[in-house]
Amino acid sequence: MKKNILLLVLFIAGITFAQNRSDGPVTTTLPSSLGETFRFDSGLVTQLDAGSGFGFTSDRWFSLGRLFTGSQNVYGLRFQLPNKALTLGYQDINDLNPRLQWIGSGSSSATDFEFRVANSFTSTSSTLVATMTNDGKTFFGPQSTTTNTRVGVDYSNLPSGRTGVTAQNSTSTSSYSTVTGFKSINNVFCQIKNGVRVESDGGAFGNTGVSVSLLDGRYNSGVSAFARSEASGGSSYGVSGSIGGPSGVTPTGFGAGIYGSSAASTNRYAGYFNGNVFVTGTFTVSDKKLKDNIKIEENILDKLTQLDAVSYTFKPNDQLNLPSELQHGFLAQNLEEVFPELVTTITKPILGENNKELGMYEYKAVNYVGMISILTSSLQELQEEVKTLKNQIEAMNVQAASDKEEAQLNTQDEVGNVEFSMEQNKPNPFTNQTVINYTLPSNTKATISVVDLSGKFIKDYNISNEKGQLTINSSEIGKGIFVYALISDNEVIITRKMIIR
Repeated sequence: MKKNILLLVLFIAGITFAQNRSDGPVTTTLPSSLGETFRFDSGLVTQLDAGSGFGFTSDRWFSLGRLFTGSQNVYGLRFQLPNKALTLGYQDINDLNPRLQWIGSGSSSATDFEFRVANSFTSTSSTLVATMTNDGKTFFGPQSTTTNTRVGVDYSNLPSGRTGVTAQNSTSTSSYSTVTGFKSINNVFCQIKNGVRVESDGGAFGNTGVSVSLLDGRYNSGVSAFARSEASGGSSYGVSGSIGGPSGVTPTGFGAGIYGSSAASTNRYAGYFNGNVFVTGTFTVSDKKLKDNIKIEENILDKLTQLDAVSYTFKPNDQLNLPSELQHGFLAQNLEEVFPELVTTITKPILGENNKELGMYEYKAVNYVGMISILTSSLQELQEEVKTLKNQIEAMNVQAASDKEEAQLNTQDEVGNVEFSMEQNKPNPFTNQTVINYTLPSNTKATISVVDLSGKFIKDYNISNEKGQLTINSSEIGKGIFVYALISDNEVIITRKMIIR
């Protein structure tokens, strides 16, 4: 009987205790016998930890379920501290997407949301791995506690085979849309700011600072950079690349500050620059081992006479960044008629809002580097023509002097003073063979000797007939200007010049 009475008392006390905890106003002072005080309502469980009620400015409490904030119902979990709170759930019953949200007002506003990792269940110490700020920025990695430094992404100790940041969009859509994999904005004035910084020290192999892979699509940009400089005398770089080595070390391997590659197909370029390009080094490929079908340029002068060298200024153009200064060059259409291989037709997209292609813009470009060899060949041809003209003039002078000397000799022959004669070789100049007519006194032996202009002996031809011809082949002499002399009894009787091409 006593046992039943005891059970009944405990049952009544339990009901009374539960009712005190489940409904009604929450007491300011937490009963020491209970340790915690909860309030239960339809769809809501709350706990008051400190304060006089479930307010937002001075109380400390949490809630789970449907909470009425005074203006709307929110659904989820809420941790409330004075003037700041963390919520997880739906802001409204009609919301499609849940949210994780931190709220702050007044002097104790929460400005950052931190992601931390700890290795102890009993200690509050932890390591900061990421931070979100209340102005929409996200920083990864621990931040400096001694300087005002924040790193957008810091993967100093990234394990092997891991990717620091992956931006992927696999959505298939027929409409045009702009997708930015990674965007860094800093509108605060400072001396140095890095949108993305990737460092790799030590003997690493196959490292890639930023790797971007894009497949298909109407208008894709692996990396899109825009730099605006408003400061007087300031310098800005859309893309800045450099290659070097540690101080005192000369790298021996291949390196490139910026490397671009494209298949050698129509309208594909390893680099396309819409504006002036300045290069301090070389950028042409001219190794003989890379070339085939090599032919010497010939008859270039005739082709060059068909080109019109012009001066001009560019028209205003909303598709190309063209200089406004006076230019010198050729017209692509004119050059294409003579050297079509030096003219390329380029087609670039016309972009509208959200990079939507509105059409294509076509224009012709000239390979001015290819013109260098053509102009060089024309100079060589011109030099050969000048040399030929000089030789012809020299030959004409020699012929005139010879004719004058021969006239004098013939006059002497008429009065009987001289009986030797040697005519000018014909033809002169010549390429393969020439003939020299001569006359000797009876019973006289003589030679016709050939020397070059420096006086070096070339060849002797013995003659004995009173009247005869001497045939000279160029293969016996060579090419150039030579002097030939009729010599008898070690005395030079007559000298003349001949030209061999």
